[in-house]
Amino acid sequence: MPRLDATRLGAWRDLSSGIAEVTRLVHDDLIAEWDIPLGWFDVLAALQRLGGRARPTAVAAELRLPPSSLSRRLDRLEEEGWIARHRHCDDHDHRSVEVELTRRGRNLWREMNVTYRRSVQQHFAARLSDDEIATLVDVAGRLSGSDDEA
Repeated sequence: MPRLDATRLGAWRDLSSGIAEVTRLVHDDLIAEWDIPLGWFDVLAALQRLGGRARPTAVAAELRLPPSSLSRRLDRLEEEGWIARHRHCDDHDHRSVEVELTRRGRNLWREMNVTYRRSVQQHFAARLSDDEIATLVDVAGRLSGSDDEA
């Protein structure tokens, strides 16, 4: 395994800073057009990818967040009527909860997704070549599997 030298440490800092900057720009674009933060949009998008309904732990896993940090977002999205929580009892877990996109939430996600995609295109995709994107896909895949190699 290579040593953590100044080049590798600098690469890590630059990558972290670049991701933070693009994330801030996308967030700012969503706030400017919708007055809704990126974190809320991310939850709606995760639910959309999960088929519109999922347990909160699955949403947290999709977003790579600790489940405890998702709870407040879900509360706010439910207050706005964009998601609904469904509690149901089954033989295995009497406190089972699922979160579902409401019709309003699906419509909002669909409309906001146009802004989101435009912003990601402007601040990220347009700045990189196809080869650079392919490299990033490879690197991201290796990083997301880093726990397996430890």
